[in-house]
Amino acid sequence: MKRIFILTVFLWFGFSLYAQKDTTFYKHEVKVSCSDALLASLLINSNGFYYFNISAAYLYRPVKWFWVGGNLVNYFGNMLYYHSREYYPTGNYKDFEKTKLKYCLAIAPEIRFSYLNKKRVILYSALSGGIGFENGYNDRRDKYPKPVPYFHITYFGFSINFGENYNYFLGGEGGTGCKGFVNFHGGYRF
Repeated sequence: MKRIFILTVFLWFGFSLYAQKDTTFYKHEVKVSCSDALLASLLINSNGFYYFNISAAYLYRPVKWFWVGGNLVNYFGNMLYYHSREYYPTGNYKDFEKTKLKYCLAIAPEIRFSYLNKKRVILYSALSGGIGFENGYNDRRDKYPKPVPYFHITYFGFSINFGENYNYFLGGEGGTGCKGFVNFHGGYRF
């Protein structure tokens, strides 16, 4: 078991060194992404609400194989329907009905490690975690905005670079966490 671990560490460092061979190196990245957010639908609210998310991220790259930055993720969910009844001292009452879009806004720092940096393709893994704030009402009479945990592990991510200087990109990610199992993104590096 020790040999496998040591071999894995050496291979990881070898891939990191190999990833630095390309000469193009943009330090800043801005991207917009959308994903399914199936796990967030289960964690944020257990009342059967389905979420999808749209996120914006900024990442800074101090060295060629390491990024650090943050995400602003907004989860949009189903419509909430509220029914209430207000009673008056005279014994009369009035019924109220209201609808509201369920959402959760999350702020999360992110770190990313790339293991292949080429002019046209970048392969990476990432980790992010933070806190989200959920709106709405429910039967438990929780107070809102309600803080909820946010985490995401990207096992495999890629970006295909194009443009005159290869600084525009489209890509995707596969991972586990609040961002979703499958994530598609596009952005710009400068």
